[in-house]
Order: sequence, then C-alpha cells, then structure tokens
Amino acid sequence: MNNVISFQENGVNANPIILDNVFRLRHETFINRLGWEIPSCEGRERDQFDDLDPYHIVVTDNDNVKGCWRALPTTSDYMLKDIFPELLQGEAAPQEEDVWEISRFTVDKNKRNEDRGYFSTATIELIKSFHNFAKENNIKSYVTVTTVACERILRQLGVNMRRMGDGKSLQVGVERSVALWIEVDDNLCITKH
Repeated sequence: MNNVISFQENGVNANPIILDNVFRLRHETFINRLGWEIPSCEGRERDQFDDLDPYHIVVTDNDNVKGCWRALPTTSDYMLKDIFPELLQGEAAPQEEDVWEISRFTVDKNKRNEDRGYFSTATIELIKSFHNFAKENNIKSYVTVTTVACERILRQLGVNMRRMGDGKSLQVGVERSVALWIEVDDNLCITKH
C-alpha cells in the first residue's frame, strides 16, 4: 500500500533510506532517461537547491520510492528564477511566502506496470499531494518548470494553471519546456482520472 510522506533532509521525521532512494530515482530519471547534464555522485542526483533544506514529498511502498517532488519557497533561491529565467519570458519571478516551487517531479517508470489506469497511481497521488502540502503550509500557488508532456497530464487532470510569460514553450535539453503557475484550489484534489 502506498503512503505519501513529506520531510526535510535534516528534519525530525527524515528517513535516510527513503531520501537515498529519492536521489537514486532522480538520477535514473533526469540523468539516465532524460540525459540532463547535471551533477551526480555515485548514482544519486542532488543539487545546490537540496542544500536549502527543501521539503521532499514522496510516494512510498515501505522504503520503495514510487515517485517524488521537491518543494521550495520562492523567497530565496529556486530553479525557475536562478537556473531557467528564460522560461519566465518577461514575467517577474515570484518571491512571496505563499508561492512555492515544485521541482524534480518524477515517477519510477519501472513501477508503472503495477497500475491499470491511464495515469499511474503514484502520479495521481503526487499531484494530489500538491493540494495537501499547500494546505499544510499556507501556499496559495506554485510555480514549476516542466515539460509540455507533463503540462498535458496536469491539464487532462483538470489542474488550474497557466503558462508564465508569453506562454511559449522553449527547448531545454531534449524536451520542450514551460514555466507554469499553478493555483491551489479544489481542482488540485484530482477527482477525475
């Protein structure tokens, strides 16, 4: 049975085994599968934003990580503002306490065959966790850098969002990518799929 947990690396409820598996899944997804040229050490992808004590939101089955994402407030450094500002295309990068960034969203593709629906159970649980995490942390909106394929999934699930800036997708590595503004509302509860 899946559980959705959230923790900070140095928090009291941190689980070093799960965190290690998060970094391994990120390596598999972003380096091996997508071919991103980003730092990795011993099969674990961890970047400078992990040094800022973000929250890791994880779908697990015991210590098996099925999917995860990272949450950072926009009041300090974050990926959209500091690494991908070109995706803002003229829109100001938010720096507000109630606007957070979603990054490193991934689902273990090796576990997809366990699901019978159009969207994997882990994908649905992770997207639902956007709403739950927001309510727990007084977040009104999220921003994220994502692929147009992931944008399409969010749209099909009824997530209330818009492209930032002039709304054009740009080539980032091997993927067409966009910056999204996601509203925290009841649509994030995801009832259709």
